[in-house]
Amino acid sequence: MSDLLLFFVVLGTLLLGHEFGHFLAARWRGIKIEEFGIGYPPRLATLFVIGETRYTLNWIPFGGFVRLTGEDDPDAPDGLSAASKLTRSIVLLAGPAANVAIAFVVFIVAFKFAAPDFNRVRIGEVSPSSPALTAGIEVGDIVQSIEGTSIAGFQDMQDITRDHLGQPMELTLERAGELLTVSLIPRTDYPEGQGPIGVTLSYPTAQTSWGESIKLSINSIISQVVAILRLPGRLLSGNAAPEEARVSGLKGIYDMLGWASSIDRTSELPFITMNLVGVISVGLALANLLPFPALDGGRLMFVLFELIFRRKISPQLEGYAHAIGFAILIILMIYINLQDFVNPIQLP
Repeated sequence: MSDLLLFFVVLGTLLLGHEFGHFLAARWRGIKIEEFGIGYPPRLATLFVIGETRYTLNWIPFGGFVRLTGEDDPDAPDGLSAASKLTRSIVLLAGPAANVAIAFVVFIVAFKFAAPDFNRVRIGEVSPSSPALTAGIEVGDIVQSIEGTSIAGFQDMQDITRDHLGQPMELTLERAGELLTVSLIPRTDYPEGQGPIGVTLSYPTAQTSWGESIKLSINSIISQVVAILRLPGRLLSGNAAPEEARVSGLKGIYDMLGWASSIDRTSELPFITMNLVGVISVGLALANLLPFPALDGGRLMFVLFELIFRRKISPQLEGYAHAIGFAILIILMIYINLQDFVNPIQLP
């Protein structure tokens, strides 16, 4: 139940934060707001009314929405479609910007209190009746090398372990500042969730200054954006596997959050979970900026068209485009979520 609660809190907060960005920008630019809803319809109750805006609580407890006046009606006074190109652009960009801002804050807190050393591997948990327990491996041990090969991350340890299934393997560990060597045989057959040697991996962590954590947060956002923008080219050139471009649905996000929280529980520091929240938030911002009808990016394309050609596309045609785009998005989301069940995401 804790993983389910985490899933609803994280995704609900990110979606509601996105809509709150639109809400603030609309308020700032003088666009009438008919409704700000917490959750999705049908409506459960009207919490209160301030000015012309109704604040509601809805039955589906997931995210929220903002209903602006005249989204597709240029004749509505103080409506979105009747606003200037600058105002429409600001309101549309505010949702993705809010998600980037959330990611920025989450990354800062994560790096401030639990900045990981990604080049080292820490033993986060030792399973009972496992080769690791028999060999004397303890929680908190740092894996320095395996069979003389230095370990600089999870992948190194997992690759070498797979290469030694059923064979003796020597590990050099750091414990309380001292080095020691243990030997074990990785299992070819092991209980679900344990792995060949029966350990959960984590990273050594340390606190950083606020200045350093801000710098790391900015770098994390930039590196994620660059990686996503480069991904299509890497796929076409064969430098990236198709699995790297896989889009996760609700179950995939639930699985990833559960995996992250299980690692963080062993270290008692929520870095992996918070880092994943930041990654999801940036991903949500970029997804909404795609130039596809019904998304913020699709609506921005109509503003760009108007800027270039000095005329608006007919509201009726734009409305049809967004309706068709929304239907396609629903179909895609159903397919993506089915894929999460048929072909679950493979987590370390």
